[in-house]
Amino acid sequence: MTMKLHIFKAAWGDMQPSNLCLKVDVWLQMAGLDFERVASNLASRAPRRRVPFVRFDDGSWIDDSEVIIATLSARHGIDVDAGLSDAERGLTRAAQRMIDEHMFFMLIDSRWNDDSVWPRVRDNFLGPWPMPLRLLVGMMFRRGVRRRIRLQGFGRYSAAERHQKAEDNLRALDQILDDKRFMLGDVPRSIDAAAYGMLAAIHFADLETSLATTLRRFPRLVAHTLRMEARFGRGIAGQ
Repeated sequence: MTMKLHIFKAAWGDMQPSNLCLKVDVWLQMAGLDFERVASNLASRAPRRRVPFVRFDDGSWIDDSEVIIATLSARHGIDVDAGLSDAERGLTRAAQRMIDEHMFFMLIDSRWNDDSVWPRVRDNFLGPWPMPLRLLVGMMFRRGVRRRIRLQGFGRYSAAERHQKAEDNLRALDQILDDKRFMLGDVPRSIDAAAYGMLAAIHFADLETSLATTLRRFPRLVAHTLRMEARFGRGIAGQ
């Protein structure tokens, strides 16, 4: 059965802009599953307006990065974390939660809340739209995303406090990595897929965000990002 991974189009420096899309892409490669990438900037085409999602040629689909991975793991009997100890599996789970549910808001905050960065974010997603419609629709989208960041709680802090939280999370990943090639040793695992999705979305995007500046203060994380890119790529759709 053909599996198609639906992701966002490449942006800012030929980069997959979504850390979650890249996370699933890398996991599928680790799992050795065949798939095709399909790119669109219209999340409205997704079954539940969630990207990434996978669709099969029988019309069935799965969305939510965590559910995609759990479902396909069970369906194909795949465990990319085979051989890890219970403590390492627990650390993996905790780190993925930090990345997917906290650092995710750091990432979109750095793009959608920074007035100097926002125009390039808007033009990436709404580039084909004519002015002034692009400005109007962009303003509506931005208001919605900023409201989402505030409702989650991250947007209620000052810029300095948000910066400190971002730095603390990056430092936590750096401490897990230490001097190893990958997060838990010499072999990339699911924690590396999640970490790479986030770090690549920060590092490779041609956006001078405060988050990118902070990441450069952690050379071991940058080196990990480059090693993962050399092995798995940037998750860019062919079409």
